[in-house]
Amino acid sequence: MRNAIYLLGLSLGLWAASAAQGGGLPRFEEYPVKAVFHGAPAKPVLSTQLARRFRTQIREAAAKGPNFAGSYRVAAWGCGTGCLEIAVIDERDGTLHSGPFQDLDVGGTFRYADGTKWDDEKFEPLSYRLGSRLFVARGCPDNGEQKNCALYYYEWTGSQFRLIVKKPAIGAPPAQ
Repeated sequence: MRNAIYLLGLSLGLWAASAAQGGGLPRFEEYPVKAVFHGAPAKPVLSTQLARRFRTQIREAAAKGPNFAGSYRVAAWGCGTGCLEIAVIDERDGTLHSGPFQDLDVGGTFRYADGTKWDDEKFEPLSYRLGSRLFVARGCPDNGEQKNCALYYYEWTGSQFRLIVKKPAIGAPPAQ
């Protein structure tokens, strides 16, 4: 019994150390961009109903210049308590692209594979960098289905997101 408790403690300690160090998860440096856009941001093209509905958030975000993948701006806005939506704006020509989800629920008592938890002081549901094509989302996409709560790693291809890794949240019900 003592050995079993020791092994359980040891494995939990190794999991925590692995999570704290990224545990082999993709890193921003592994997805560099070729160049960073330094010109004046283009006005966003509001050609869809969703874009027109959130035109103020999109326009205000676009005016700030790129913050993702060299020449893109991630615009995020709330869609209720613990919920957000995004659009990706090409700052060179104003083209809008959809995010990898319609909406993202970020509540819950889950812990993610990178060691973060939604009620941690420095929790970020989305992580991205100007010099990287890697986009990270922590939460429950598309209507907050708890079985889908996970840590998602996507690569931006220049027109869409490609899922690289999905690590289910610890404490979330299993996907069926």
